[in-house]
Amino acid sequence: MPEYWTLRPNRDTFFESYIATYLEKDVSRMINVGRLDDFRKFMRIVALRTAQQLDYTEIGNAVGIDARTSKSWISILESSGIVFILQPYAINLAKRIVKTPKIYFMDTGLCAFLCGWTDAKILEASAMAGAFFETYVVSEIVKSIRNAGKRIENTLYYYRDRDQKEVDLIFDIDQKLYPIEIKKGIGKDKANKNFRILEQYKMPVASGLIMDTSDRIFPLNKDTFYYPVGMIGL
Repeated sequence: MPEYWTLRPNRDTFFESYIATYLEKDVSRMINVGRLDDFRKFMRIVALRTAQQLDYTEIGNAVGIDARTSKSWISILESSGIVFILQPYAINLAKRIVKTPKIYFMDTGLCAFLCGWTDAKILEASAMAGAFFETYVVSEIVKSIRNAGKRIENTLYYYRDRDQKEVDLIFDIDQKLYPIEIKKGIGKDKANKNFRILEQYKMPVASGLIMDTSDRIFPLNKDTFYYPVGMIGL
C-alpha cells in the first residue's frame, strides 16, 4: 500500500477505510449489496489461509456460503489484485501430483489487519509467521515479474505430491525449471532436499535458490544458493 508509507495515517483507520471503499465501489458491483457483510467475513477467512492450499468448500463452510459462491468470490479477490492464485506444476504426469492451487494475499499489511494482528513482533513469534514470510516473498516475486512487463501465467508454479514433498516455487523459463525454497531464518540444512524431484519431468533443472533472511548471496552447494529476500527485484 504505497499511500500508507507516504502518508503514514493511523494503520487501523487506513485499512478499515480501504476495505470499506473496496466493498462499496468494487465488490458491490459484482454481488448483492446485502451480502457485503458476508464478503467482509469471507476476506478475513481467506486472509487466515494465506500461503495455504485453496479449499473452496472449507472456506465456504467457514463463512456460511456454498463452494460455488466461494469460488466466485475468490475470483473477485483475484481479479482486483487482492490475492494471487499459484497453480501446481504438472505436465500430464502421473496421478501422484496434488492439483490444488495455493492462495496468497498480495499485501501482507492488509492480510495482517484482516487476521487481527496488531503488532509485528507478536506476529513474528506466532504460528502464522512462516505463512506471512512466504506470502511476502511470493507477492514480491509476483510484483517484480509484473513490473518487468512479463507474464505470470505459464511461468510460476509450486510443486507438492501426495507424499507431502514440496518445492515452494518453480520458474518455468524456456523449458528450464528453476526451483525456489522459502525459509524464514538463515542456514536451514537440506533446504534444497526436494529440488531433485523435478528431474522426473525430463527437463533441465537449473541452479536453485533458498530465499531467506540472510544479508548476502552465498552457496549451499554448486547447484543451490542462499538469496536474501531483500534483494528480490534488484
